[in-house]
Amino acid sequence: MDQLKNYREVGIFDLLSAPLNPIGAFDAEQFKKDVRALIDEKADDKFVAVDLMGLDFVYSDAYNAFLQFQHELSGKGGMLALLSNSPTIMDGLRKAGLDRKLKVFTFEAEMMSFSLHSQNPPEESSSDAVGAGEREAAPVASQNGRVEMKNESLVSEPRTGSHRRFTKSFNAITKDEKKLAKQGLATPFDEESSSGKTVVIIILILIAIGGLTAYFLM
Repeated sequence: MDQLKNYREVGIFDLLSAPLNPIGAFDAEQFKKDVRALIDEKADDKFVAVDLMGLDFVYSDAYNAFLQFQHELSGKGGMLALLSNSPTIMDGLRKAGLDRKLKVFTFEAEMMSFSLHSQNPPEESSSDAVGAGEREAAPVASQNGRVEMKNESLVSEPRTGSHRRFTKSFNAITKDEKKLAKQGLATPFDEESSSGKTVVIIILILIAIGGLTAYFLM
């Protein structure tokens, strides 16, 4: 734009300097010409703002101009914004019922922040999506009575490795105990039978020795 030089880009906004009349008041008619020239020159321009810093008030014709371009730009998905920190101007907007129809920024930094959020809306992160998927997984009872998870990724694998000290199942332990019990019952009889045989052999040996001794003594 060669003719219009009284604006600068702040984020997504083209920020126009406030046009002033000879007595230093806001010139609403010149403002209309400037905004119209900007919109005609930049057809894709949807966000326009006017810098009212340094002004303590504006007249009603300015409010009408603001409302006119706000309606036009909002129809394209944009807006007309004001840059002002004047309590008097804010009070005038409230009295005119425009405080909820016009966006007012106190500092240019707020315009930049608004621009960044408009261009990069917050999206659900991948970790949140994973968390949502995990929360949706519900336990389902299988035919064998065990509880299983619908989401296979949530089912933990059996823990294995050197830290696993006990590998026998309860069934195996029970069988071993029964086997040991049977062996324990059989052992006393085996020991008693073996001892009895030893005593009989010793007695026979003693009788044989006694018989031999008596034979030689005779």
